[in-house]
Amino acid sequence: MTAKPEEREVVLADATVHIHTSGAGATTYVLIHGIGVSSRYFRPLAEELSRDALVHSVDLPGHGRVPKPARPLSIPDYARVLWTALDRIGVQAPVLVGHSMGAQIAAEMALDGRQLAGVVLLGPTNYAAERGFWRQALRLGQDSLREPPAVDAVVAADYAFRCGPSWYLKTTPAMLEHHIEDAVGCIQAPLLIVRGAKDPLVPRRWVEELAALRPGAEIAEVAGEAHALMAKSAPEVARLCRALAARR
Repeated sequence: MTAKPEEREVVLADATVHIHTSGAGATTYVLIHGIGVSSRYFRPLAEELSRDALVHSVDLPGHGRVPKPARPLSIPDYARVLWTALDRIGVQAPVLVGHSMGAQIAAEMALDGRQLAGVVLLGPTNYAAERGFWRQALRLGQDSLREPPAVDAVVAADYAFRCGPSWYLKTTPAMLEHHIEDAVGCIQAPLLIVRGAKDPLVPRRWVEELAALRPGAEIAEVAGEAHALMAKSAPEVARLCRALAARR
């Protein structure tokens, strides 16, 4: 039985988080989007997962139509704020599914010491060999040529009109300064790292380097996909998420 979808605005002392909840089931997923965008590009995956699970898709502070905080947030700040918001609505032992910068946030959240059913890092950003604003901007431009037009349209609208260039640029230093590899090796929950086979931002070597830091971590590639792999290949990504959740 599927519960009626619910929208909640969780207002905290220093930030606000928007949470879209759908589905019902024994497993709970938290979907965490990347820089500049919103939960909109997670809708296909949320719909797949909510067939047999409870799914919380978040809009981070300053993203989507969520108010901008008084100051830019670091990746650990986003992790802290998101845990506080999830505590408010009673989320326990979820599978964290982070995409792009959201993967960095999910990795930081996994260090909090709370019980998790698993962590899925989709297209984890800030490849160590290519750090820096202009290199990453070039890779992002390359990726836009490999994404379906519908995905590019959602991302462009979020960047330009919902998050906006100002907050995007204020958030970029936090993303570039955060080294996800410092967190990955300390994750205790079952860990899966996934990339699109055509993703220029996240080469296979980077995924392999991250997985090597955490014994038992699994790697998967989604054929034919670029960075936003969960938009067009939601059924395959959902299958991978369910397989990880089943390991607990």
